[in-house]
Amino acid sequence: MKAFSNSYKQFVRNSRKSEDYFGFELRTLAKLAPGLKFLYEDWWKVEFKNLEAIPDEGPALIVGNSTGLVPWTAMMLIYALMSRENPRRVHVVCDMDWIEDERLHHFLREIGFVPWSSDNVKRLLAQGEVVATFPEGIASTQKTFSQRYRLGDFDWTRLLSAVEEGVKIVPLATLGLDEAVPVLFNADKVAKLLNMPAFPVTPFFPFYPFPVNLFSLPVKWKMAFLQPSQYKKESNRDKVEEQAKSQARYLEGEIQAEINRMLRARTGLFSK
Repeated sequence: MKAFSNSYKQFVRNSRKSEDYFGFELRTLAKLAPGLKFLYEDWWKVEFKNLEAIPDEGPALIVGNSTGLVPWTAMMLIYALMSRENPRRVHVVCDMDWIEDERLHHFLREIGFVPWSSDNVKRLLAQGEVVATFPEGIASTQKTFSQRYRLGDFDWTRLLSAVEEGVKIVPLATLGLDEAVPVLFNADKVAKLLNMPAFPVTPFFPFYPFPVNLFSLPVKWKMAFLQPSQYKKESNRDKVEEQAKSQARYLEGEIQAEINRMLRARTGLFSK
């Protein structure tokens, strides 16, 4: 913990000023930090653009794309924001009801994951916190390699709490995970048997024992915050819902377009 405090002084200071919402535990994140640092800087060599798009204080909602059962994208986001010049703690709101293992559920909450509910999102935003959501939801865990970088429909209800309060919404585009952890296929029958949203079969899982089955390929990642979404705060309930639906469509399109640009840029680089 001492080494973590020395390396992330401002983050530790800021975190101790905030509440330990939903079971957040700084010591658990400190234990995980060396692994996150290795993945971010050495293994995946994450290139993160426009980190300054997240305000130094006040609420913001991050909306991004993701793939797979293990929330690697969220973990890289947590590390990126805690290690930037003006660090922020990010609360990753996601579906956690399917997790029956209490140890795993507890661990995720301790590093910043929060069970999805509109009330939880409202509470965090009201306290001026940064919240992240991946509105493809459970569908994102079922993508195979052949479906890589094709975004599914964004669930507009994940944006509703932010739109109601006129909170800043920042799109996040991520390229790399779909190739770093290629999903060959989903074993649907096994998933149903285990009461899981998906049972992704990769070149490493479930063929190798833990932790080797979590192995990934050293594919370089690109992550980028896009321009914050512009929208008008509404007071009428019907208009608020329509605004949330409109924002969901807009953000999905903007993130997909940025991913396509990243892919074209990478293809152009390789062709030279």
